[in-house]
Amino acid sequence: MRRIQKLGLAASVMVATAGISVGSVSAASRPLTMVQWQAAIGQVPAVGFGCFHASFPSLVWHTATCVAAPERPLAPASPSSKGAPDTVGNGVDYSAQVSGLISKATGTFTNVSPKISEKGQIDASGPEEPNEFTLQLNTEFFTGSPACAKAGNPANCLAWQQFVYETDANIVFMQYWLIDYNATCPSGWFTYSTDCYTNSKASTLSSAALTAKSLATVSLVGSATSGGKDGAEVITPTQATLVTGKDTKVALAAHWNTTEWGVFGDGGGGEAFFGKKNTLEAVTTLVATSSSAPTCVQAGFTGETNNLTLAATPALGSVSSPTLGSKQTDGTAGTASCAVAA
Repeated sequence: MRRIQKLGLAASVMVATAGISVGSVSAASRPLTMVQWQAAIGQVPAVGFGCFHASFPSLVWHTATCVAAPERPLAPASPSSKGAPDTVGNGVDYSAQVSGLISKATGTFTNVSPKISEKGQIDASGPEEPNEFTLQLNTEFFTGSPACAKAGNPANCLAWQQFVYETDANIVFMQYWLIDYNATCPSGWFTYSTDCYTNSKASTLSSAALTAKSLATVSLVGSATSGGKDGAEVITPTQATLVTGKDTKVALAAHWNTTEWGVFGDGGGGEAFFGKKNTLEAVTTLVATSSSAPTCVQAGFTGETNNLTLAATPALGSVSSPTLGSKQTDGTAGTASCAVAA
Protein backbone atom coordinates (compact mmCIF):
# COMPACT_ATOMS: atom_id res chain seq x y z
CA MET A 1 0.00 0.00 0.00
CA ARG A 2 1.31 3.42 -0.87
CA ARG A 3 2.32 5.55 2.07
CA ILE A 4 0.23 8.72 2.39
CA GLN A 5 1.38 11.97 3.96
CA LYS A 6 -1.54 13.92 5.49
CA LEU A 7 -1.87 17.46 6.74
CA GLY A 8 -3.22 17.36 10.31
CA LEU A 9 -6.17 19.47 11.42
CA ALA A 10 -3.92 21.25 13.89
CA ALA A 11 -1.54 22.47 11.21
CA SER A 12 -0.80 26.15 11.54
CA VAL A 13 0.94 26.83 8.25
CA MET A 14 -0.13 30.24 7.00
CA VAL A 15 -0.52 30.77 3.27
CA ALA A 16 -0.22 34.52 2.98
CA THR A 17 -0.47 34.60 -0.79
CA ALA A 18 -3.86 32.90 -0.67
CA GLY A 19 -5.04 34.68 2.46
CA ILE A 20 -5.91 31.42 4.22
CA SER A 21 -4.69 29.19 7.01
CA VAL A 22 -4.16 25.66 5.75
CA GLY A 23 -5.11 24.19 9.09
CA SER A 24 -8.44 26.02 9.09
CA VAL A 25 -9.57 24.85 5.67
CA SER A 26 -12.27 22.20 5.56
CA ALA A 27 -13.04 20.68 2.17
CA ALA A 28 -16.67 20.37 3.19
CA SER A 29 -17.20 23.89 4.56
CA ARG A 30 -14.62 25.95 2.70
CA PRO A 31 -13.46 24.44 -0.61
CA LEU A 32 -10.20 25.74 -1.98
CA THR A 33 -10.04 27.54 -5.27
CA MET A 34 -7.28 26.41 -7.63
CA VAL A 35 -5.26 29.53 -6.83
CA GLN A 36 -5.59 28.89 -3.09
CA TRP A 37 -4.68 25.25 -3.56
CA GLN A 38 -1.54 26.11 -5.53
CA ALA A 39 -0.41 28.40 -2.71
CA ALA A 40 -1.36 25.93 0.01
CA ILE A 41 0.20 22.75 -1.38
CA GLY A 42 3.53 24.55 -1.67
CA GLN A 43 3.50 24.93 2.13
CA VAL A 44 2.66 21.30 2.97
CA PRO A 45 5.78 19.24 3.74
CA ALA A 46 6.05 15.60 2.75
CA VAL A 47 7.40 13.18 5.35
CA GLY A 48 10.62 11.42 4.44
CA PHE A 49 12.73 11.30 1.30
CA GLY A 50 11.63 10.34 -2.19
CA CYS A 51 8.98 11.27 -4.74
CA PHE A 52 5.46 12.50 -4.09
CA HIS A 53 2.33 13.65 -5.89
CA ALA A 54 -0.77 15.64 -4.92
CA SER A 55 -3.93 16.55 -6.82
CA PHE A 56 -6.38 19.44 -6.50
CA PRO A 57 -8.20 20.01 -4.17
CA SER A 58 -6.54 17.62 -1.71
CA LEU A 59 -3.72 18.81 0.59
CA VAL A 60 -2.34 15.28 0.79
CA TRP A 61 0.97 13.97 -0.56
CA HIS A 62 0.97 10.43 -1.98
CA THR A 63 4.24 8.58 -2.46
CA ALA A 64 5.15 7.99 -6.09
CA THR A 65 7.73 5.92 -7.94
CA CYS A 66 11.00 7.75 -8.50
CA VAL A 67 12.88 7.59 -11.80
CA ALA A 68 16.45 8.41 -12.83
CA ALA A 69 17.13 11.84 -14.28
CA PRO A 70 19.16 11.92 -17.53
CA GLU A 71 22.94 12.14 -17.16
CA ARG A 72 22.64 15.47 -18.95
CA PRO A 73 24.76 18.31 -17.54
CA LEU A 74 23.02 21.62 -16.90
CA ALA A 75 26.46 23.14 -16.82
CA PRO A 76 27.55 26.27 -14.94
CA ALA A 77 27.97 29.54 -16.80
CA SER A 78 31.20 30.13 -18.66
CA PRO A 79 31.93 33.88 -18.47
CA SER A 80 34.49 33.67 -21.26
CA SER A 81 31.78 32.63 -23.75
CA LYS A 82 28.88 34.94 -22.87
CA GLY A 83 26.46 35.78 -25.63
CA ALA A 84 25.16 39.17 -26.65
CA PRO A 85 24.85 41.75 -23.88
CA ASP A 86 21.55 41.45 -21.98
CA THR A 87 20.56 38.17 -23.73
CA VAL A 88 19.45 35.92 -20.88
CA GLY A 89 21.64 33.05 -19.71
CA ASN A 90 25.25 31.89 -19.51
CA GLY A 91 25.98 34.37 -16.75
CA VAL A 92 23.70 37.19 -17.95
CA ASP A 93 20.66 37.53 -15.69
CA TYR A 94 19.22 39.23 -12.62
CA SER A 95 19.32 37.20 -9.40
CA ALA A 96 17.80 37.79 -5.96
CA GLN A 97 20.30 38.05 -3.08
CA VAL A 98 19.64 38.31 0.66
CA SER A 99 21.96 39.31 3.49
CA GLY A 100 21.13 36.17 5.48
CA LEU A 101 20.08 32.74 4.23
CA ILE A 102 17.34 31.49 1.92
CA SER A 103 15.29 28.44 2.92
CA LYS A 104 12.81 28.47 0.03
CA ALA A 105 12.51 30.05 -3.41
CA THR A 106 9.47 30.01 -5.68
CA GLY A 107 9.71 30.88 -9.34
CA THR A 108 6.70 32.00 -11.38
CA PHE A 109 6.07 33.95 -14.56
CA THR A 110 3.69 36.90 -14.99
CA ASN A 111 2.65 38.98 -18.01
CA VAL A 112 3.32 36.03 -20.33
CA SER A 113 2.46 36.69 -23.98
CA PRO A 114 -0.84 34.89 -24.74
CA LYS A 115 0.50 33.35 -27.96
CA ILE A 116 3.95 32.50 -26.61
CA SER A 117 5.80 29.69 -28.38
CA GLU A 118 9.21 28.05 -27.98
CA LYS A 119 11.52 25.55 -29.68
CA GLY A 120 14.75 23.98 -28.45
CA GLN A 121 17.22 21.15 -28.82
CA ILE A 122 17.87 18.34 -26.37
CA ASP A 123 21.33 18.65 -24.85
CA ALA A 124 22.21 21.31 -27.46
CA SER A 125 22.13 18.82 -30.34
CA GLY A 126 19.73 17.49 -32.96
CA PRO A 127 16.65 19.20 -34.40
CA GLU A 128 14.73 21.94 -32.63
CA GLU A 129 11.48 20.62 -31.19
CA PRO A 130 8.48 22.58 -29.86
CA ASN A 131 8.35 23.06 -26.08
CA GLU A 132 11.83 21.74 -25.35
CA PHE A 133 13.22 23.64 -22.35
CA THR A 134 14.09 23.56 -18.67
CA LEU A 135 12.86 25.62 -15.76
CA GLN A 136 15.70 26.31 -13.35
CA LEU A 137 16.00 27.76 -9.86
CA ASN A 138 19.76 28.07 -9.43
CA THR A 139 21.72 28.89 -6.30
CA GLU A 140 24.95 30.84 -6.26
CA PHE A 141 28.33 29.07 -6.44
CA PHE A 142 29.54 28.74 -2.85
CA THR A 143 32.63 27.69 -0.90
CA GLY A 144 32.77 25.68 2.31
CA SER A 145 30.76 22.64 1.26
CA PRO A 146 31.93 19.42 2.99
CA ALA A 147 31.50 17.74 -0.41
CA CYS A 148 34.63 19.62 -1.56
CA ALA A 149 36.84 18.09 1.16
CA LYS A 150 38.62 15.67 -1.22
CA ALA A 151 38.96 18.08 -4.13
CA GLY A 152 42.39 18.70 -5.65
CA ASN A 153 42.38 22.04 -3.83
CA PRO A 154 39.36 22.28 -1.50
CA ALA A 155 39.76 26.06 -1.23
CA ASN A 156 39.14 26.40 -4.98
CA CYS A 157 36.17 24.03 -5.10
CA LEU A 158 32.72 25.60 -5.45
CA ALA A 159 29.45 23.78 -4.74
CA TRP A 160 26.28 24.56 -6.67
CA GLN A 161 22.71 23.26 -6.60
CA GLN A 162 19.94 23.49 -9.18
CA PHE A 163 16.21 22.82 -8.83
CA VAL A 164 15.06 21.74 -12.27
CA TYR A 165 12.01 20.84 -14.33
CA GLU A 166 12.83 19.28 -17.72
CA THR A 167 10.23 18.91 -20.50
CA ASP A 168 11.82 16.05 -22.49
CA ALA A 169 11.41 13.50 -19.66
CA ASN A 170 8.66 15.56 -17.92
CA ILE A 171 10.44 15.35 -14.56
CA VAL A 172 11.48 17.49 -11.60
CA PHE A 173 14.81 16.86 -9.86
CA MET A 174 17.88 18.48 -8.32
CA GLN A 175 21.32 18.62 -9.93
CA TYR A 176 24.42 19.11 -7.77
CA TRP A 177 27.84 20.40 -8.88
CA LEU A 178 31.37 20.52 -7.52
CA ILE A 179 33.07 23.11 -9.71
CA ASP A 180 36.88 22.99 -10.04
CA TYR A 181 36.97 19.70 -8.11
CA ASN A 182 40.06 18.80 -10.14
CA ALA A 183 40.36 15.24 -8.82
CA THR A 184 38.64 11.88 -9.29
CA CYS A 185 34.95 12.54 -8.76
CA PRO A 186 33.23 10.96 -5.75
CA SER A 187 31.40 7.68 -6.29
CA GLY A 188 28.12 8.25 -8.11
CA TRP A 189 29.22 11.59 -9.58
CA PHE A 190 29.87 12.24 -13.27
CA THR A 191 32.95 13.99 -14.63
CA TYR A 192 32.57 17.23 -16.61
CA SER A 193 35.99 18.68 -17.46
CA THR A 194 37.49 19.48 -14.03
CA ASP A 195 34.01 19.55 -12.45
CA CYS A 196 31.75 16.84 -11.01
CA TYR A 197 27.96 16.64 -11.10
CA THR A 198 25.21 14.26 -10.04
CA ASN A 199 21.42 14.18 -9.81
CA SER A 200 18.86 13.50 -7.14
CA LYS A 201 16.11 11.02 -7.85
CA ALA A 202 13.49 12.44 -10.21
CA SER A 203 9.71 12.65 -9.91
CA THR A 204 7.54 12.42 -13.03
CA LEU A 205 4.60 14.75 -13.55
CA SER A 206 1.32 12.85 -13.78
CA SER A 207 0.08 15.28 -16.41
CA ALA A 208 1.40 15.97 -19.89
CA ALA A 209 4.70 17.81 -20.22
CA LEU A 210 4.57 21.57 -19.82
CA THR A 211 4.47 23.82 -22.87
CA ALA A 212 5.48 27.44 -23.38
CA LYS A 213 1.87 28.46 -22.68
CA SER A 214 2.08 26.61 -19.34
CA LEU A 215 4.58 29.21 -18.12
CA ALA A 216 1.71 31.52 -17.19
CA THR A 217 0.30 29.05 -14.63
CA VAL A 218 3.22 26.96 -13.32
CA SER A 219 5.53 27.45 -10.35
CA LEU A 220 8.80 25.76 -9.41
CA VAL A 221 9.72 25.63 -5.73
CA GLY A 222 13.15 24.87 -4.28
CA SER A 223 13.75 24.42 -0.56
CA ALA A 224 16.63 23.54 1.77
CA THR A 225 16.67 22.65 5.47
CA SER A 226 19.94 22.37 7.37
CA GLY A 227 20.43 18.83 8.62
CA GLY A 228 17.17 17.86 6.91
CA LYS A 229 15.97 17.66 3.37
CA ASP A 230 16.00 19.71 0.20
CA GLY A 231 13.09 19.60 -2.24
CA ALA A 232 12.15 20.51 -5.79
CA GLU A 233 8.45 20.89 -6.56
CA VAL A 234 6.44 21.71 -9.69
CA ILE A 235 2.93 23.06 -9.11
CA THR A 236 0.36 23.40 -11.90
CA PRO A 237 -3.27 24.48 -11.47
CA THR A 238 -4.38 20.95 -10.55
CA GLN A 239 -1.26 18.85 -9.88
CA ALA A 240 1.85 19.06 -7.69
CA THR A 241 4.97 16.92 -8.06
CA LEU A 242 7.76 16.81 -5.47
CA VAL A 243 11.13 15.14 -4.99
CA THR A 244 13.20 15.40 -1.81
CA GLY A 245 16.79 14.54 -0.93
CA LYS A 246 19.26 15.00 1.90
CA ASP A 247 20.65 18.49 2.40
CA THR A 248 24.00 16.92 3.29
CA LYS A 249 24.64 16.32 -0.43
CA VAL A 250 26.35 19.74 -0.68
CA ALA A 251 25.03 21.36 2.56
CA LEU A 252 23.12 24.04 0.67
CA ALA A 253 21.01 25.31 3.58
CA ALA A 254 24.04 26.70 5.42
CA HIS A 255 25.17 28.75 2.40
CA TRP A 256 22.24 29.69 0.14
CA ASN A 257 21.86 33.46 -0.26
CA THR A 258 21.28 34.06 -4.00
CA THR A 259 18.75 32.65 -6.47
CA GLU A 260 18.49 32.80 -10.26
CA TRP A 261 15.16 31.82 -11.84
CA GLY A 262 14.14 31.38 -15.45
CA VAL A 263 13.38 29.29 -18.51
CA PHE A 264 16.43 28.02 -20.39
CA GLY A 265 17.63 25.45 -22.92
CA ASP A 266 17.39 21.72 -22.22
CA GLY A 267 20.95 21.00 -21.08
CA GLY A 268 24.41 21.15 -22.59
CA GLY A 269 24.46 24.95 -22.67
CA GLY A 270 21.55 24.94 -25.13
CA GLU A 271 19.05 27.70 -25.90
CA ALA A 272 15.30 27.99 -25.45
CA PHE A 273 14.29 29.86 -28.60
CA PHE A 274 11.07 31.86 -28.32
CA GLY A 275 9.12 33.03 -31.35
CA LYS A 276 8.61 36.66 -32.33
CA LYS A 277 6.92 39.20 -30.07
CA ASN A 278 7.21 37.12 -26.90
CA THR A 279 7.51 38.63 -23.43
CA LEU A 280 7.44 37.28 -19.90
CA GLU A 281 8.41 38.45 -16.44
CA ALA A 282 10.37 36.06 -14.23
CA VAL A 283 9.32 36.50 -10.59
CA THR A 284 11.34 35.03 -7.70
CA THR A 285 9.70 34.90 -4.26
CA LEU A 286 11.85 34.03 -1.24
CA VAL A 287 11.54 32.74 2.28
CA ALA A 288 14.67 33.93 4.08
CA THR A 289 16.05 34.90 7.47
CA SER A 290 15.20 38.50 6.60
CA SER A 291 11.87 39.79 5.34
CA SER A 292 13.54 42.77 3.63
CA ALA A 293 13.43 43.14 -0.12
CA PRO A 294 16.24 41.21 -1.80
CA THR A 295 19.10 42.91 -3.58
CA CYS A 296 18.95 42.60 -7.36
CA VAL A 297 22.38 41.47 -8.54
CA GLN A 298 23.50 41.32 -12.16
CA ALA A 299 24.60 37.71 -12.16
CA GLY A 300 23.50 34.37 -13.55
CA PHE A 301 24.79 30.87 -12.90
CA THR A 302 23.48 28.42 -15.50
CA GLY A 303 25.22 27.85 -18.81
CA GLU A 304 21.90 27.42 -20.63
CA THR A 305 20.28 30.41 -22.33
CA ASN A 306 17.16 31.73 -24.00
CA ASN A 307 16.92 34.24 -26.83
CA LEU A 308 15.09 36.90 -24.82
CA THR A 309 16.67 40.17 -23.73
CA LEU A 310 16.59 41.68 -20.26
CA ALA A 311 14.17 44.60 -20.39
CA ALA A 312 12.92 47.56 -18.39
CA THR A 313 10.91 46.03 -15.54
CA PRO A 314 7.92 47.85 -14.01
CA ALA A 315 7.58 48.20 -10.25
CA LEU A 316 6.09 45.22 -8.44
CA GLY A 317 2.70 45.52 -6.81
CA SER A 318 1.81 44.33 -3.33
CA VAL A 319 3.78 41.24 -2.27
CA SER A 320 3.83 39.11 0.88
CA SER A 321 7.47 37.96 0.77
CA PRO A 322 10.83 39.22 -0.51
CA THR A 323 10.37 39.29 -4.29
CA LEU A 324 12.33 40.08 -7.45
CA GLY A 325 10.89 40.63 -10.93
CA SER A 326 12.76 40.67 -14.23
CA LYS A 327 11.10 41.35 -17.59
CA GLN A 328 12.45 39.54 -20.66
CA THR A 329 11.44 40.12 -24.27
CA ASP A 330 12.41 39.71 -27.91
CA GLY A 331 10.61 42.97 -28.65
CA THR A 332 11.47 46.49 -27.55
CA ALA A 333 13.47 46.12 -24.36
CA GLY A 334 14.34 49.63 -23.22
CA THR A 335 17.04 49.98 -20.58
CA ALA A 336 17.38 46.69 -18.71
CA SER A 337 16.32 46.81 -15.08
CA CYS A 338 14.82 44.66 -12.34
CA ALA A 339 12.34 45.34 -9.55
CA VAL A 340 12.32 44.23 -5.91
CA ALA A 341 9.77 44.45 -3.12
CA ALA A 342 8.95 43.00 0.29
